[in-house]
This record gives sequence, C-alpha cells and structure tokens, in this order.
Amino acid sequence: MANNDSYDGRSMVSDRRLDSDAGSPTPNDTFTESIIDRRTFLSLSATTGAALALPGSATADVRGEPMTDECAFVVNHTPAEYETPIGIEFADQNALETFADEYATAPDPDLPRAPKAVIRDSPTLAAHAHLTADEVASVLGQDGIERLDFSPGANPWWTLESPYADGVFPPVEEARNYVSYDELLSGLDHLESAHPDRVRVEAIGESPGWSNRFTGENPDPKPIHVAEVTANVRDEESFAAKEKVVYSLSIHGDERAGAESGCRLIEDIAAGRADDFEPLLDDVVILFLFPNPDGWVARTPQTEIPWVEAHDTNFQRGNASVFDRQPVDTNRQYPTIGWTNPSFRPAEPNGAPDEFDDIVPDSLSIVDHFRGYDNVAFFCDYHGMYTADHVVFGLESNASFDYGETHEFDEICVRNGKGMRAHWGDVGPIEDDIATAIEEMYQWVDDGAKAVPDGESYDGLFDWGTIYDSIGYQVTGSLFGWAGQPEAFGGLGATAMSPEVILSNHRVAAQKEWKPYWSRHYVTAYRTSMRECAETIVREPSATVATGGQDTAYVTTDALTRSSADLPHTDTPSVRNPDRRDGCPTEVRRSSEVVHPTSTGRSSVAADANDSSHSLFIRFDGVRHATEGSIRVTDPDGTIVREIDLTAKEDPTDPTARKHDFEDAFVRRPRAGRWDIDVNCDADVHVDTTVIDVDGEIPDPEAVLGYEQREYAVNPMQFFADLEPYLEDGAMDGVGVSQVTAGQLVRDDGTTCRYDTLVVSSDAGIDQPSYIEAIETFVDRGGDLVLTDAGVALLGELDVGAAASIEPTDVRDVEMLFAVLEDRALDHPLLAGIRPRQREIWTGPQLGYTTERDQPATIVDRDAFTAAGGSVAGSLSGSERDGDPGPADSGVGAGTLSAGDSEITVLGSVLPPAQQTELHPFGMADYALSFLGHTLVCNALGFEQRRYDADGELVRTYGEIR
Repeated sequence: MANNDSYDGRSMVSDRRLDSDAGSPTPNDTFTESIIDRRTFLSLSATTGAALALPGSATADVRGEPMTDECAFVVNHTPAEYETPIGIEFADQNALETFADEYATAPDPDLPRAPKAVIRDSPTLAAHAHLTADEVASVLGQDGIERLDFSPGANPWWTLESPYADGVFPPVEEARNYVSYDELLSGLDHLESAHPDRVRVEAIGESPGWSNRFTGENPDPKPIHVAEVTANVRDEESFAAKEKVVYSLSIHGDERAGAESGCRLIEDIAAGRADDFEPLLDDVVILFLFPNPDGWVARTPQTEIPWVEAHDTNFQRGNASVFDRQPVDTNRQYPTIGWTNPSFRPAEPNGAPDEFDDIVPDSLSIVDHFRGYDNVAFFCDYHGMYTADHVVFGLESNASFDYGETHEFDEICVRNGKGMRAHWGDVGPIEDDIATAIEEMYQWVDDGAKAVPDGESYDGLFDWGTIYDSIGYQVTGSLFGWAGQPEAFGGLGATAMSPEVILSNHRVAAQKEWKPYWSRHYVTAYRTSMRECAETIVREPSATVATGGQDTAYVTTDALTRSSADLPHTDTPSVRNPDRRDGCPTEVRRSSEVVHPTSTGRSSVAADANDSSHSLFIRFDGVRHATEGSIRVTDPDGTIVREIDLTAKEDPTDPTARKHDFEDAFVRRPRAGRWDIDVNCDADVHVDTTVIDVDGEIPDPEAVLGYEQREYAVNPMQFFADLEPYLEDGAMDGVGVSQVTAGQLVRDDGTTCRYDTLVVSSDAGIDQPSYIEAIETFVDRGGDLVLTDAGVALLGELDVGAAASIEPTDVRDVEMLFAVLEDRALDHPLLAGIRPRQREIWTGPQLGYTTERDQPATIVDRDAFTAAGGSVAGSLSGSERDGDPGPADSGVGAGTLSAGDSEITVLGSVLPPAQQTELHPFGMADYALSFLGHTLVCNALGFEQRRYDADGELVRTYGEIR
C-alpha cells in the first residue's frame, strides 16, 4: 500500500506558487486550452499515480446505470487494488443469492478484518461489499442489480432505505470499517429525532475544508458538531444548572479511538442501554465534541490532500489548513496562557486577525461555543499513541490546577485504572491482540510480544502523569490546556486530562486499516474512561490538608510578582518599567523549505540571526516518514545545539524515543550569524524557521500574532493563599522580609516560635545580615525551614545546624529543559505518595517558559550536601543560568538537613516566578505545580493530604503529619 500519510513539500510549494503568483499562461503551457487546470491535474495524478497520463484520464472505466455518480467516481479514480465500500440494492431474491454466493463470507471469529460482503433480506434486499473496480464491473454484469452507492463506514446499511433497523453505530465486532464522517452526521440526526428528550445536536462552526475532486468544491468545509446528552436535554433551566463533562473525540484525525468510542456511547445512552450512565443523567450533561472533520473525511478518495504524493485513503492528523506552507496541527491552535509558540495561530475569538478565519475557523468556533456553557466541570480530550508500557496513559493538562483540582484529576485517574482492571484484570486477556496489531502496523517488528505493555501500574493497563511524564515532551496551545485554564483567562475552568491509548495511531509502513480484533479493546478502554470520568464528577470527591495544628509562614515579596504592566508594549507604568516606551519594535522573519534526500543522504538549510534576534524557532514536519538518519542544528560557531536521532524515533519498541509526528527546536537569543540545519535521512523533511527580531527584550505579540497583550499580575506565593482554604487545621500567613527582620517569627519571650515552618522561595533580603540572623534564630528556636527555588541560595549564608558547612559556592543556579526530578529515592519522606512515573515537578508553558532549556532551578552540590549529613530525595540537572549550553550540572534538587530539633528542606525548583521574555499574549499563571509538585510541598511542610468520597469517607492519604 502506498505511503499512508506522506508529505510532499514540492507539490505544496508548487500549489502555493500557482495560487499566489499565477500570471498569464505561457504559450507552451499544456493546460492553457484544457478544461482542467494544472492544480486539479496534479491532485488527480498524485492520487492515481502514473495511470493518469493526461488531464481527464482515470485508472478504470467502469460504468453502469445502477451506479451513482459518486460511486462511479471513486471506483474509476482509485488504484486497481482499492476496494470501494459499496451499498448494493437488488431487484429480487435470486439476484441477492447470486451475489452472496460470489462475495458474502462469514465473519472470522478472530476478527482480523470485516467480511468481504454482508447481505440482508429485510426490510429490503441489500448487500454491502468492499469491491475492486474489476469486481464492480462483474457485479454490474449480473441481473437484478438496482443500485450501487458509495457507502463508507461501519454500518453497512446507513445509505440505504431503513438503515437503522439493527441500530445506528454497530458494535466493533460487526462494523464494516471505521465510522465515516457522513455516517456520523446521519446517525446523530437519527438519534436526535428518535430520542429528542436525551439528545440535542448542534453544528457550531466549520472546518477549513479540503478540495473535493468529485463535486469540484474548493474548499469543501465540513460542520463541527457537538452532541449534548442528558435527561430532559431541552429543559434549558435544568440544562444550565447541571455540571458539564466534555469528551473531545479525535482532534487528531488519525487517532480514531475517541470518535469510535464516543459515537457508540451516544447511541447507548440515548437508547437507554447504558446502565452505568443512567443514574448520572439527572445531574450531568455529557457533551461529545467532534472537532476535526477534515482529518476524518481525508479518508475518502474524493478528498484532495495537497501534500500527499500518491493515492491515499487515510485519516490526517490535522485539518486542511496550511500556514507558512506547513499543515496545521489542530491541537496547537488554542489561546493558552503563558508561552505561545510563534509558529501557531492561537484561536482567540476576541480580536482574532481576519486571516485566522481561514486558517483556524474550527478552533475559533470551538472556543466561542464552549465559553457559552455554564458549569464545565471536566474536559477529557481523547487521543491515541503508538506503543507504550501501559495500554492507556492519562495526561495531566498544562493548566494551573489548585490543590482541589489536582486531587480531582488524580482521583479520576485512580478510577480509570480501577475500572480497566475490573474489566480485564491485567494485560493478559488482550496481549495476543496487542502483539498481532503491533506486527501488522509496524511491519519491521518481528515479534510484537516484545512491545506488549509491561508496566506495573494497574497491571500494565493504566498510568498517569504530566505530558512529559507520559510521552516525553511538553506543548503549548493544546485544546485541553485551554479548557483547564481559569475562566478569567478565557478558559473553561475545568479539570482537564487527555487519555492516550496505544495502537490508535499508525506509522508510515502501515496503512490505517480497520482491525476489529484490536479496535474493540480501545473502544472498551475509552468507554470505561468516559464512565469513570462522569461518575467522579457526580460523586464530587474532595480533599483536605491535615497539618496537625501546625502554623506556616511564607515570605512574600514583590520581587516575585510579574505583571503585564512590566511590559514595554502595554500602557500602564509599573515599578519594573517606570519609563514607558512605544513598545519594542518587533519584526518576524519566516521561511519554509523542503529538504530532500540526496545521493549523500545529507542536505541543509540555514537561518540567519542578527544582534537584535530575540528567538529562533525551527519546526520539522515529515520526520515520521524517516526510517533512519538524524537532524542537527548548529550555531554559527559550529556547536551542535540540538540533535534528533530519527533511527531511534522510528523504532516503536524503543521506549526512550519520542514517538510524535513532528520535532522542533527553540533558541533564545540566538548568536548572530548563520545557523545550519542539517538533515541526514531517507525522507523529505519540511523545515520551517521563525526568527523574531526585537529592538529591546520582549517581543510585542500584536506584531507577531495580531493580539494585544492581556492584563495579568501573578506571584507564585499565591499557591499558599490558594492552599489555605483546604487546611483542616493550622494557619498559613504571608510575611514580608521586613517583618522577618523585625523578629515576627519568634514570640516576644524570644524562646519559642510563632510558626512551626517558614517557607522562603526568593533570595530577596539575602544581602541583609539582620534578615539572615532572624531566620537563623527561628531555626535555633525549633522552627523548620523550607527553602525553594532561588530561596535555596540562603543555604549558603546560614550559620545554623548542618547548613553551616554549606558554602555559597556550593549553591548554583541552572536552567533545565524541564523541571524533572531525577535519581529519586522513592522511600524518602519528601516523596511519600509519589508513583514511579511522576517526575515533572511543574509544567513550564503556562508560566512563560518554552520547550527548550530555560526553566530555572537552584541546586546544591551533592558532595557538600551529603557531607553535611543531608538526606537526598532527588536531583535536578541543568546548564549554568545565562551561560552557554553545555554539559548538564547535576545537584541536589530535593533533600533535607538537620539543625538540632529543626529540619531544613531544599526544593530547588517548585514555585518559580513567571518568565516574561517570551510571547505570552493571553496572560500568565501564578504557579503550575503537578501532582508531584503539590505533594513535594505538602511533604516538606509535614502535612498529610487526605481525600474523601462523596459520603465524607476517607479513601486515600498521601504523606503523613510530621
């Protein structure tokens, strides 16, 4: 089968040139007098291969009055081996039996694929078959054939009369193929008509739309639909009051598990067959979003996909949009707070540039529509992945969850794992199907059993963590990241997660073919997830913090505050920016080029930086087609700053390689000169570069993206103010440096402390001896000290307990790629309640940090720390802050030291201030702690996290009171 998702940058460049630079036809232009234009010819020839030698030719010439025009087009414009899905109507029983004798087959009990053809006797005489052009010609020669219609999808009868006598969306075991987009619309319309009290369907916008070869429509946009499902769905007052659970289904069009699961669940709930959902419908509305119709209809041969070189009947990851001659990833175009990638087109409806209506109309519609719902409690964005050590991952959203939302997310994941284990027990019942699917999808894998999930969490069925914890990278602009951010910053304020199921995505060597034997399992997994998510929201778990009566003080300081007023392109003066300027003049330089394999296997492109260059962003698309080689980015001095091993990436059994379909690199303040991007691989790679030049420090988002800066004022110490309402006992007070210096940590008698613990997260006041002495006095009197982030620098200044032997030179500032705790001692009290997968302490994008090395930490030399008697829970690694990229410097990132009866805790990176130097038009978060981060802080404070069910029964604890 031809490359299922191949990307031909050359045809893309040609198409854009014809669209934008077309002039008068040249005299020797073959197409000047033709009724078909060059673009149409190129798309047809790309689809049907060498058989299309001239405009208007086709691969076959099968004709017959019973055939619909669309059926004839598909049969005659696809390769000879292509099997067109066709619905057939017969005039009499003899005609049906004659056809059945030739083509109908019984289902294989192992469900490797759907039967060649199936038939029915009532309510009409009909068949559904997958037929090649030769077979269609043979059927047309048979007597008694009344009609042949193109009929893609799962239900064999949905295009015929009385299509739903046996149901709308058939069980996977009986399905003919993946549910088709048009079949979905027909099915939803039927379900709404049949069950108006439970189902309401709304078209909320349109996709950008491909060109349709059959109809000639260019573009041919498709509606985006939301199905609202609940009891008394049309009772507006009741509807508004209920909590909402959103299931986003297959935003990446080639990750079908979500859509396949969701449409079947809609039918079961509507028909009253979903007993596990029935008790929930009086309290919750379930919203099923189908966000990417373009990626869905790409499977039909009528769809022209400009970057596909050969015939293709596969789903596409993104929609039909192109920006800077690259396909748009539909899951990167949302207006998330914090860092915004300059290569994305964030779909904020308020103030969106006009061009966004063409590039991201789908995302704009989704944002606008979902902001109209009240009480969106949970948002679940269903995805698919390749191989992994668990069947399903639960990805924590890049949203600034407070303590309660963090526990709600964690409880939902616990319930997901329990639900899947209750159904399967462990991976054993499905491991043979997994191994078979791996071998079929990744043809170079000889033994699929080697990649069967073998993880320990819920017996290999389910595990969860941040995006990095689970799939090894981080993102900005994601749909569920937007949904999880506060309503005040344009989000939905929902607890958000993204499940990823294995083998829902594909690699180049495997055409996206229907595998009933495996698809039934991912539908089961996601049906289980959907039930557990809805039940958890209805049952309303809660969480508290038990302190044992301890009181905590944390040092507040304006030095940690970051405000939009600090920026040169806003109007309000601030302490940081008292002299207003007319912004920082900003220029954006973009380039796009396709690098083709050569006889030597190596090609390169370049990007030029100058003294005013603020950042360089490089994106590589098409790397999923490479089976070997590498990509290197080198600076003007010849230093390699980024290297991508494509050979490792290609191997689905390599657990260390990132398996997503693209790669990128981001360089802050690139050195002036030529940056070389060397591509050495066996596939075309589309290299897109964006250089932002700024006369100053911070780019103006209006110049780069077209959006004015949203106002914000954030401080990471807000974490403690947000945590206080969850305390069962004890107090939590903010104190200033001056208050500490004035002795307010110690009672008037000078012998006891007002607080049990002091938290310092900034080095403000480090140069004031009286401030340091006040902290030393607090520790001497029995108070515990927690130093986080830049506050760890105080460790080198303190002359108390074990800290007295730590010198200032033993404490270093570094910048990390991600705030990942390494070399963990999971039995350490600081890590009580932490699971092995949890490694990322906080997530950077919503705090303005990028996906490159810019996340701050303050670490302590391990030798000095252990020599002082310190106990190490984990390390952090990074390069010297503001220095040249170099070998990672590793030091203590989490650990404890004794100081008499007191304890000094070090957390090198957990509550950093926001970074304002990168694009962040939609504001910032105060903090971005993961579950690991929340737990580290609570454990450092000696608290116990407690979780309760809806009846107030204690169900789980994390850590213990110390």
